[in-house]
Amino acid sequence: MCLLHHHRKSRMPRILTLTPHPALDISAQADHVAPGRKLRCTDLRTDPGGGGVNVARGAHRLGADVCAILPVGGAFGEKLAALVRAEGVPARIVETAAETRFAFAARDRGTGEQYRFNLPGGALAAGESQALLAALAEEAGADDIIVGSGSLPPEASSDFWARAARTAREAGARFVLDTTAGEGEALREGLFLLRKNRMEAEELAGHPLPWPEEAQAFAEEMAANHGAENVVLTHGENGAIMARRGAPSLRVPGVKVARRSAVGAGDSFVAALVVAMLEGRAPEEALARGLAAAAAAMISPGTALFAPEDIARYLPPRPEGG
Repeated sequence: MCLLHHHRKSRMPRILTLTPHPALDISAQADHVAPGRKLRCTDLRTDPGGGGVNVARGAHRLGADVCAILPVGGAFGEKLAALVRAEGVPARIVETAAETRFAFAARDRGTGEQYRFNLPGGALAAGESQALLAALAEEAGADDIIVGSGSLPPEASSDFWARAARTAREAGARFVLDTTAGEGEALREGLFLLRKNRMEAEELAGHPLPWPEEAQAFAEEMAANHGAENVVLTHGENGAIMARRGAPSLRVPGVKVARRSAVGAGDSFVAALVVAMLEGRAPEEALARGLAAAAAAMISPGTALFAPEDIARYLPPRPEGG
């Protein structure tokens, strides 16, 4: 249980994550990935997964006070919860009737390519969805950063993220949304920050967004007119753009690395970004830290997140006298 028993006004702000569709992440490697043949895999690893779960894990590694709110069910759910506890990440668990899903990633040693398979999970009952939001309402406090992240489970109500954003606003918290879909109603509730990668932004826009000029223009229009104070777009080694309502936009270059895995890179970006924001760092530095964490995740094997000591390797050098 994450809930603090003393008055919330007396505690420091935290990072809370809400993950309605977590997954048990499994990864392995094979000499060659090809159809019609038996693939003998090695280097098996299992990690807790799902957007918000990974953000909480990453923020915890960076020293933040966190609480991961997530549903779990069945044997996969039990394993996921055990792995979260093993990492020492505080969590509020909502038990569900449906089995937690799992995701599988296989890397071809010969080509270096990674193949990712996200299996479907079960639907949440109406009472289970409400229990997640009730847990959020109990945990949220003024000045917290709440990260809603990942996909929605099958048959989920289209207003789930909107209700989460409303809960955050009523608690005086800042709501960050990083999801592949379902942001429309949440934007009408008001977001502190919306994060999209370039492909997701193009799906939202309904047309290509050449990087960086048109992507930046789209982000600025979203921040000015569509309910998000800040809009962050990311594009791998090409970097990130932050459009800010009432302030100049920012562009930060990305980091080129010899990628081993793309799993968790976006979540690592968000984790380092929101930790930096919680610490009161300047937006440009927060973006740079997010990009460094994403790069550190990409050099990690399989479904592993970043190692905190790797982040410093990918931060831009400080200016003379800085």
